[in-house]
Amino acid sequence: MAASWTRRLFGSKRRGAAAADGGRERTIYINANPPRPTHGPHTRHPQYPANQIRTAKYTVLSFVPKNLFEQFRRAANIYFLFLLILQFIPAVTTGMPGLSALALFTIVFLTMLKDGYEDSKRSASDKEANRARAVVLGQGWVNVNKPPAHMLRPRGLLRLVFSDSGAGGSVGGVHSGPPHGMPEAGGAAGDAHMDVDGSAWLATEWRHVHVGDIVLLRDGDAVPADLVLLAASGGDDSCFVETKNLDGETNLKTKAVVPLTAHLRSPAQLAAFACAIDAEPPSTQLYAFKGAIRRLGSPAPEEDGASAAGREPLGVDNLLLRGSVVRNTAWAVGAAVFTGDETKIMMNAGETPSKRSRIERMMNYQVLTQFCLLFVLCLLSAVLGGAYYGRGASFQALFVVGFQTHTNQSAPLYGFLTFWTSLILYQTVVPISLYVTIEVVKSFQAYFINQDIDMYYAPTDRRCVPKSWNLSDDLGQVEYVFSDKTGTLTQNVMVFRQCSVRGRVYGELASDEGDPSGAEAAGLRRAMDAKMAQFFDNPYRQGAAATFLDTAIYDDLQADGTQARAVIEFFTVLALCHTAVSHVPDASRPHVIEYKAQSPDEAALVATARDVGFAFVRRERTRLVCSFLGHEQAYEQLATLEFTSARKRMSVVVRRADGRIVLLCKGADSVVLARTKPGQERLKQATLDDLERFAARGLRTLCLGYRILDEAEYAAWRAAYDRAVASLGDREAEVERACDLLEQQLQLVGGTAIEDKLQDGVPDTIAQLALAGIKLWVLTGDKTETAINIGYSCNLLTPSMQPVVVAADGADATRAQLERALLDFADTHADLSYAGGGGGRLAGVAARKPGAWRRLLRRSAPVSAPAPARDGLKDGLKDGLRDPAFDGARRVALDKSKRPGLRGVWDDVRTRNIPAERPAGPRLRRDVPLALVIDGAALKHALEPALAPLFLEVAVRCRSVLCCRVSPLQKALVVRLVKRHLGTLCLAVGDGANDVSMIQEADVGIGISGEEGLQAVMASDYAIGQFRFLQRLLLVHGRWSYLRIASMVLNFFYKNVVFTVSLFWFQIYCQWSVSNFFDYALVTLYNMLFTSLPPGALGVFDQDLPAFVGVVVPQLYKRGIYKLEYSMARFWTYIVDGLYQSAAVVFLVVYAYRFSGSAQRSGLDTSDKDDVGTVGAFCVVLVTNLYMGLNNRNWTWVMPVAQLFGLALLLGVFFIYGAMFDDVFSAGAGKRVFVQPSFWFLLALTAVVCLLPHYVVKFVRSAWYPTDTDVVHEIIKGFRSHQGSRAKHPSVAAAGPLDYAMSRAGKEVPFGAVPEHRRPLARRHRHPGAVHSHAMDGAIPLNDLGPYLHTAESSFRSTPALATDALTRPGMYQGTRYPEQDAALVQYLHGLAHMHDDVAASAEGEDGADGAASGAAGKLERSVRQDVAMQAELPDSNNNTLPPGRVSARSSMYNLDDGTLLPHTGYAFAHEERRQLRAGSKPRHIQKRR
Repeated sequence: MAASWTRRLFGSKRRGAAAADGGRERTIYINANPPRPTHGPHTRHPQYPANQIRTAKYTVLSFVPKNLFEQFRRAANIYFLFLLILQFIPAVTTGMPGLSALALFTIVFLTMLKDGYEDSKRSASDKEANRARAVVLGQGWVNVNKPPAHMLRPRGLLRLVFSDSGAGGSVGGVHSGPPHGMPEAGGAAGDAHMDVDGSAWLATEWRHVHVGDIVLLRDGDAVPADLVLLAASGGDDSCFVETKNLDGETNLKTKAVVPLTAHLRSPAQLAAFACAIDAEPPSTQLYAFKGAIRRLGSPAPEEDGASAAGREPLGVDNLLLRGSVVRNTAWAVGAAVFTGDETKIMMNAGETPSKRSRIERMMNYQVLTQFCLLFVLCLLSAVLGGAYYGRGASFQALFVVGFQTHTNQSAPLYGFLTFWTSLILYQTVVPISLYVTIEVVKSFQAYFINQDIDMYYAPTDRRCVPKSWNLSDDLGQVEYVFSDKTGTLTQNVMVFRQCSVRGRVYGELASDEGDPSGAEAAGLRRAMDAKMAQFFDNPYRQGAAATFLDTAIYDDLQADGTQARAVIEFFTVLALCHTAVSHVPDASRPHVIEYKAQSPDEAALVATARDVGFAFVRRERTRLVCSFLGHEQAYEQLATLEFTSARKRMSVVVRRADGRIVLLCKGADSVVLARTKPGQERLKQATLDDLERFAARGLRTLCLGYRILDEAEYAAWRAAYDRAVASLGDREAEVERACDLLEQQLQLVGGTAIEDKLQDGVPDTIAQLALAGIKLWVLTGDKTETAINIGYSCNLLTPSMQPVVVAADGADATRAQLERALLDFADTHADLSYAGGGGGRLAGVAARKPGAWRRLLRRSAPVSAPAPARDGLKDGLKDGLRDPAFDGARRVALDKSKRPGLRGVWDDVRTRNIPAERPAGPRLRRDVPLALVIDGAALKHALEPALAPLFLEVAVRCRSVLCCRVSPLQKALVVRLVKRHLGTLCLAVGDGANDVSMIQEADVGIGISGEEGLQAVMASDYAIGQFRFLQRLLLVHGRWSYLRIASMVLNFFYKNVVFTVSLFWFQIYCQWSVSNFFDYALVTLYNMLFTSLPPGALGVFDQDLPAFVGVVVPQLYKRGIYKLEYSMARFWTYIVDGLYQSAAVVFLVVYAYRFSGSAQRSGLDTSDKDDVGTVGAFCVVLVTNLYMGLNNRNWTWVMPVAQLFGLALLLGVFFIYGAMFDDVFSAGAGKRVFVQPSFWFLLALTAVVCLLPHYVVKFVRSAWYPTDTDVVHEIIKGFRSHQGSRAKHPSVAAAGPLDYAMSRAGKEVPFGAVPEHRRPLARRHRHPGAVHSHAMDGAIPLNDLGPYLHTAESSFRSTPALATDALTRPGMYQGTRYPEQDAALVQYLHGLAHMHDDVAASAEGEDGADGAASGAAGKLERSVRQDVAMQAELPDSNNNTLPPGRVSARSSMYNLDDGTLLPHTGYAFAHEERRQLRAGSKPRHIQKRR
């Protein structure tokens, strides 16, 4: 009990095997006292945790210490705390310690308020869940597994902290017979009534539910704990639950009541039934549970593997998991076996982490470098101060100084004290205000994200909600995205599209996407209704929602031939082979039926059969009532063989009205086709061909079959099946073998094609993220076939990819398949990750040496066996790793005469024919991107420490990764593996409670507020309404936030280095006495007032490009992945710049006053320390403000106002504060220096000397070594300058934007352009060391802009370059708005960004990928794809633009005829090329090439 209170006090949680009672198995006693302890009189029974959960990071008592610990993990905060203590020592203090303490405490307090506000949202969610309503058996009923209430209630002052969680609810103690006041259990079971509203039940809260409680659930109730189902209202002793909060699936699952407790139908019977439940220890396995229930007093079974009266095995089908919801069941009763942190959903949920952004973590290292710089400055000041101590004045005689030159102290002691005084004097080298500015800036960024109208989802009235404000810059550096599938990528809405019956395809592909108005689909629906009305009456048809549209099916039915019988058999299987439950939502409309099924596709199949005329009406215990072609029929359901991921099929056995028994089966084609009877080769081939065409369109396919059984065969099978179900041993394997005996010799009926509708914009979003260099991994709980089909439909998988499928049950098989994949592809496919050199030379990370992966194979080989060779792997796969379920499909796949379109076993995933071995016949493609597909069983072994490096070595070479049948904990483990081993930044996105652990493990967690509750949203860092908003969140806001924060932090370090090191340089002229160069008031206000706004303006308002450009050209995002904007190299660049400018300021000011002959009105010269310090302060403030202005990428009114505000405050301090304290503040220097002309001249001179080198470097880099951002910026400027000049200068309408820009005055020339009269600089610009984006190689070939600029807005709307849909139309590009006058610019940039992908898409089309889903590249006009290589033809000398099909030399990286590459050359080289073309000569690079 004390341990429980300790966990609640400090917020610790139990995880994994650290469950109650040491993680051992448990026995829960119902209506019977546990046996006496055998280990002594004081031995206590196991203590189970309360059902109260906590996902918040803090508690009331842990908030202050835990938050302080998190804040003081920052090295800068520790440093300032140390300096604060140091300033209270009189011997070394230099200012007012109280002022410094106030600054530190203010920062800590504001940060604490922000963190507390964020965590209060999680606490509110926890409180809502813990206080949800629950109903347990009461009225004196005693739960013997629960201590008495007084042991659970806190006492004394603990009541102020703890609630009495667990003290309410049922009564705990010792069982002493049936409870008083409850009627005795008697009478027939049929006479009993559960009386769900009676007094026998007690209403309580979830937090009061305890292990052993009997819980009542009604339709729509959420399950409060993990319960063993004891009774249910259904006639077949089962209930239906929705598990979308666990596995993300909205389909219904059936939970069964064990026969031992099926007779319990009233509270009295429940209170009198004595039993014990043996349960396994708490585990994270959602799909596994082992236990048993035994009736106390019954004889125990003699053997463990045999069944006996009074003992029943328990499995996952008998367990209701916390978080699931009861559906279509009037009531259900269960006994709690796991509560609180020991429930499976909580075992899979990780503890809420404290996340810090990458820049913030890197700042710690940079702060350490500042500490080193500070130590060097203090050490030099101490050593030189001690060396000069007591010597006569030298250069200091120039000034009137107020420091001591001699005291009674010794020189070493003076130097020692000088060190600590210097530490205080130079403390501003690490600014404490930086963290305040970061918090303020990130708050503004969070506000902008929240207010972005392009991320507003109207159907649910939800905006993007930032929940962790400190991670906005991480959004611009994401390399890996881990996504759930169901509800995240898809709507989880299945649509029946087509089917193949006896070799004939039915179904018209009329969709809303191809027909926005819906006119074609509406016409087909009307035609079907008319045909059906002529044939029969179907009152159950819901024509307005019908998606299967084809009138030919009624023509064949009316023909009453062989095809008609096949159609009837086909839809009979659909109407009967399922576990769906019919539901009439409106009693006044009994013919309007809806279906609740275990999977959405099953509901779609049954609904389509209903609309065609084969309606499943209702289920009456084991009787299925249907309406087929207007006639009511009834079937008796004899058995249901459930679907499992291993079986890949489901079957039902029914008895027809004529007494014949029929087995109906549906499943994956690779499984069903392998079980068909001989003599159907032509039908199998035709059906398989149709299914391949369906799969190529991204549709989910199934095969249907049936078999007629005789009575004797069914009776024998039923006996074997009952024995397997009752087995207490390996029950799953025995049931599988029994089912396999019956599902043979099937008659093939046909196949279905279902579309899992994606969310709006998902394919385009995935394509855009791929262009941005982001790798997408999909982690789903769905079966492999479903996930693969969705992968093709959403652009995660494309026909041009080479699938690598890892499907194994053991560690050895998983190792063998991973090693085989490396042997096949490692030499031809490089590591794509940034850490592995996948970013090219732009990223600055060297690629790994070829063949380095072979060392991994040698290390990962088992100790008992040598390293596997290629032949050995093949032999091993042939001998022991073959899946028997694929044998039939393999024979069909290898028969080339029957499968002429087969490409190879590796890429045959779309039809799920995945052989375990690779014969020599099919071709293995090594020249295309890879896609890894791995199932949950193999992933379990791949994540073990011995195989994790091998798995990661394969995964980083793949463009896409698809993990199937994974548990929530496995999702988190995959994210952790990539994050820790690659050191990259990971983002996880999901929408259900099963995604919480993955979201918490990732650097950035995104929750989608969809249909599956708010658990993922509450645990996330950002909440969005749709997956497509991830594109704008990353490519626009993430990129901007990263650029802004990086620029702000670097400029902050710079300005403090300038200010602090200026104090150091001044020590040269004051004999290292640690005298202050500036007045202490100026030192205090420098960061607070004078230079506070410009870096804030950079962090809040700066932007390099408009918002829509980040989406149109996603390759710009790669600079964040490659850490190009914020790195140690850039940090040192700013530090060196600050060192130079600080020296320039001090030396210019000192020597200007040294050699000046000016004098004051009093007759004294101006060589006064206070005057020099005042001038130096003005110079530092002016230079730093102007420097930050130069680093501003987008000049608006904000930056000039921020700069003027800082200078105005400085002047105001001198005019107001200086006037009030004339003698104290700078000794009245303000009124002396302002009247001196040299002061104003010195300000201008200092600004030029300090900033000119920085400006020259920026000019050279932009003109000679431009980045892709510079190129796109100049494109935009060229477009807009041209558009703005057409009205003023009609003569430029026929000229390109560059011609116009270069023909105007120099002020209108784009930045980086070289005027006409300059010497040709083509040779200088061909610098072999220019750095450019690897992914933009050839992606910015900057064709002539003229054709686009001359295109009118109306013609843009009709151009085929951009597909028009709901998210892409004039004024909007994939959901991002842009000015309509920039339509031609958007089209042009789209062509540049997607040119290479479009070429690849056209190549895929030539390979025969009929109807395959193409990405955004397919929306590009053909003229843009042809602009890939430089052509030799020269234009007419009178033409001012380059000919169509030719790429300008202004490319980021373009191909020459000999295959070599030349770097981007800037506008100057483009102008030189154009000048030579007009002169009639060939450019130098073309001459040299030829």
